[in-house]
Amino acid sequence: MKPKLAIVTGNPLKFRELSVKLSEFFDCEQKVLEGYYEIQGTQEEIIRHKLLAAYEAFQEPVLVDDTSLHFAELGGFPGPYIKDFIRAIPIYDMGMKFAGGRIKVACRLGVYDGVREPVIGVGEIEGDIVTPKQVEAGDREFDVFIQIDGTDKPMIEMSIEEKNLHSHRGRALDALIESLKK
Repeated sequence: MKPKLAIVTGNPLKFRELSVKLSEFFDCEQKVLEGYYEIQGTQEEIIRHKLLAAYEAFQEPVLVDDTSLHFAELGGFPGPYIKDFIRAIPIYDMGMKFAGGRIKVACRLGVYDGVREPVIGVGEIEGDIVTPKQVEAGDREFDVFIQIDGTDKPMIEMSIEEKNLHSHRGRALDALIESLKK
């Protein structure tokens, strides 16, 4: 019997992307951490705080993620504060404003069981900001305007399998799984 793992996210696509690979090792269940206020700090401080808050809320092994976007045109801003940035500039408008520029996206995935130290996997990609198609992004968010270096299409056009192969989250997931196997 596989151990349980609460994947803490309100985004159904993130849950699907993560559970595709993790279901080999865990019995995955999506949970939402209601009312969580994300702290300001470094990417490492943010992921650790989120892990502890999720574990405290659910009292079972949890996985959380934290994604940061670094626009070259803005000197790497907004970084881990992308959620606040999205509240100020809608996704489509963001893609239009920065089209033709460069971006780095980083993902941290952390697992915590309340016993051992948290295990964190990091994945990063760089790419071009392409003019977004006028689509409803829904749970795909900034996938509408990022084309990862070495790929021939924006992330919005990738299947879950392709995205897990090339994306920041897919790379973080691979790093996390390797760390968990040790």
